[in-house]
Amino acid sequence: MKDALFFGRQDYLALLEKRTRDLRDGYRQNIAIIGDELVGKTSIIFKFLGGFHDTRTLPVYLEIRPETLELFAKRFLGVFLYNFLSNSGIPLKEDLNFLIEKSNNYIPRTVEKIRSILAALEKRKTAGLFTELLSLTESLYQETSKSCVVIFDEFHNLESLGIKKLYPEWSKLLLVQKNTVYIITSSLKFKAQAIIAKNLSLLFVNF
Repeated sequence: MKDALFFGRQDYLALLEKRTRDLRDGYRQNIAIIGDELVGKTSIIFKFLGGFHDTRTLPVYLEIRPETLELFAKRFLGVFLYNFLSNSGIPLKEDLNFLIEKSNNYIPRTVEKIRSILAALEKRKTAGLFTELLSLTESLYQETSKSCVVIFDEFHNLESLGIKKLYPEWSKLLLVQKNTVYIITSSLKFKAQAIIAKNLSLLFVNF
């Protein structure tokens, strides 16, 4: 029954898998999947992640919610480190401090950056923090040669984080990240298309 529910979406799944393979070969293309609510965008993402077994690429999936930058940052860091450690053989806990401590044995420079981000959050110093957070994927690559596939489900909710000049800041980062592919989805078709057309048109292929 699950295969029947997924019928007709194989082209999208094949595209996601191809873009992941292309990233390993030095070709990078970000993807935006836009459509009405409940048409199956998240199902495609979960099907893609369910069959993801490439140890050279780290997937980071995050449902974007209306929330504070602090909560977003901690959720991002938790998923990032949990997935990094998932093949380490270490019994894992969904506790950020635990994940930071264990990851320090493998990626000390990246963990140092993570601690700096958390320290800035405690002091309410949020300027440039979004860029620092997403730049962790390149830091990881420098330490491990692992590329990243970052998936932001309902990406338009990033606007709730209160980041000044969100899209210009993100656009600059997208231009220089050579080892990270972003996959974004949105159920707000008109809003998402307007965001992409105005701010991200040269950085995302829209489906």
